[in-house]
Amino acid sequence: MKRRTFVAGVAGTAGLALSAAACSSSTTTSSSSSSAPAAVKGGTLNILMSTQTEHWDPQRVYVGVNIEAGNRLFTRTLTTWTATTSDTEVPKLVGDMATDTGTVSNGGKTWAFTLKDGLKWQDGTPVTADDVKYGISRTFAVDVITGGPNYAIAFLDVPSDADGSSSYKGPYAKTGQALYDKAVTVSGNTITFNLKQVVNDFNNTVTMTAFAPFKAAKDLGDKSNYAIFSSGPYKLQGDWTAEKGGTFVRNDSWDPATDTIRKAYPDKIVWDESLTPETLYARLIADQGNDKNAITYDQAPTAALGNVSSATGRTSIVASPYTRYLVPNFKSKVMSNDKARQALALATDRSAYVTAVGGPTVAQPTNSVINPALPAFPNTPLPAGDKGDPVKAKQMLQDAGFTLPVKITVAYRKSDTYDKVFAGLKAGWDAGGFDTQLDGFSANYYATIQSVASASKYDAMWAGWGADYPSASTDIPPLFDSRINITSGGAGQDYGWFDNADFNKEIDATVLIADQAAREKAWGTLDTELATKYYAVIPLIVDKFVFVHGSKVVGAFVNGAYTGYYDPATISVKAS
Repeated sequence: MKRRTFVAGVAGTAGLALSAAACSSSTTTSSSSSSAPAAVKGGTLNILMSTQTEHWDPQRVYVGVNIEAGNRLFTRTLTTWTATTSDTEVPKLVGDMATDTGTVSNGGKTWAFTLKDGLKWQDGTPVTADDVKYGISRTFAVDVITGGPNYAIAFLDVPSDADGSSSYKGPYAKTGQALYDKAVTVSGNTITFNLKQVVNDFNNTVTMTAFAPFKAAKDLGDKSNYAIFSSGPYKLQGDWTAEKGGTFVRNDSWDPATDTIRKAYPDKIVWDESLTPETLYARLIADQGNDKNAITYDQAPTAALGNVSSATGRTSIVASPYTRYLVPNFKSKVMSNDKARQALALATDRSAYVTAVGGPTVAQPTNSVINPALPAFPNTPLPAGDKGDPVKAKQMLQDAGFTLPVKITVAYRKSDTYDKVFAGLKAGWDAGGFDTQLDGFSANYYATIQSVASASKYDAMWAGWGADYPSASTDIPPLFDSRINITSGGAGQDYGWFDNADFNKEIDATVLIADQAAREKAWGTLDTELATKYYAVIPLIVDKFVFVHGSKVVGAFVNGAYTGYYDPATISVKAS
């Protein structure tokens, strides 16, 4: 996802007087402490953000911040991860709405989950297994419910049409409804999933909000994007305003007896996403007024790194679970040429990226989509070192018959830091024979780049990704299997419209490898092919997260298995 994996380690940051460490380190540095004051019920927690929320619809959420916050505040799932009491603690998989982590049979192709008694929606009506079934069915409406993960389409035993798309078209069209009803069955409080292949960690998959319940009577299709209807401890007060935020208050219908994870200490949570990274970090570091009760899910920008050390006892510094990368667009006239994609990779100056985000103590160049935290990490060599080889790139374009400079347009998620990042990358690409036009924007970034309209607008697009759970099976297929991504509604997570039948066959063969170590190694091989054979992706960096919270915030710990951000399940605010 634009999402998570297990935290691999820590690094120091310029101005923090901490020693640097590799992303594959097993240590973490944090000045948040497990000996913090006891949790306090009540008060208001403020969440200060610069990143705008694209989706709160559970089946459309696929950004780590919103997966974690949505799950902890108002969207419950069949299973989830425990909260942690330090930045280094490894959380455990537990039942959430389900009584346990599931019962597997049929050699790993059938999974059953029984719901707890007492689960309720915010209107006091029961949350049922049929609600879970309905929620998951929405994933199949690929022309309406866009942007979310496609695991349901990939795993559930629903036949496909000749073009590879699912024969079930979702709950709105109802085409193929009987096929879905055979794959997902409900008996009382028990929901059973029949899978098309063995998925031994399917109970990890259902931690994702895409597998959350949705009340059919409240479904407005794509108009449900911000229409939050809660099954958790908080509900939205009034409306959510895009690019501004909203306020969450207690959901009186939530029964803590059914929930061992969410402590729901604050009475109110105010989410403000109208800020810039520089402004919100200046406020967090200054620690004045209501900002003493504040956290953020945005990592510290370069401009704030030198001042973070002054926030004594209020920082967490951990390896980011994400890889930042560029995808050439195969529908682009230029990038449909494999030599152009190779030239772009050769001209990529990753050192400029590293410098712009704060230097080698907070970022490292990479040529692998798979994060170093995962056993599948292939550590693919960089094609031309950290700085790239613009001379060789230019010659490759000339030899391929291009008239130089070759004009390209590149999309990226705009911020002050990323303006600097892409200015540096542009310099390298332009030196390599390109004429790079940059299009930076922040609102609805991922929804925009995966849209059909963007296929004819951009030649390449920036993105970030982290594994959904600790296997590269949640890296390679979700990003590059065209069969579960590319639809009439857009590119899914396959932003570059990479559609290769031979590669898809390799995915199918890798899934069937019984030995886990051999299977993960095979995912690593596919990662290398993507970067050096197909030039379908240009991995850029792996980085570190630096977070600061207010002095009255208690229990702010990064949850490594659950997106790598502060976990609100146990956060409280001191009364004084």
